[in-house]
Amino acid sequence: MRKRIRTTTRIAATTLAAIGIAAGTGAVGVGTASADGLPGGPYCNGPAKILAESNWSRVAICPVQGPTGWAYKGVAKTTGDSIALWGATWDENGYHAYNNGYTYHVHPDRLLITAPNGAVIANEPWISYQRR
Repeated sequence: MRKRIRTTTRIAATTLAAIGIAAGTGAVGVGTASADGLPGGPYCNGPAKILAESNWSRVAICPVQGPTGWAYKGVAKTTGDSIALWGATWDENGYHAYNNGYTYHVHPDRLLITAPNGAVIANEPWISYQRR
């Protein structure tokens, strides 16, 4: 009888989880961290520090383990291409992430992306900016 109760419990738990997912309740199991982010991404594995959106990009600054404690995660709204860069830094101007000579600057008013030679690749004012 004990085995039967355990099986029934597993089936019930699986069914409830499936119903919750299908209903879009966002139920999270015990011990599972909830993701934080923008619809369509990017997402952090926990609470985001910054969530921002321009007409062309969505950006999240996420706390992570590592020497700087921050990660830059971005999604291009036009293509869906994404990038995740660990080791982002912070100063009084905002957050900065580096990738093969390109720099992603997340200022409170805009996303500024520069090329290795310093040329501005993108200068995108935010339509939404949340600092938490």
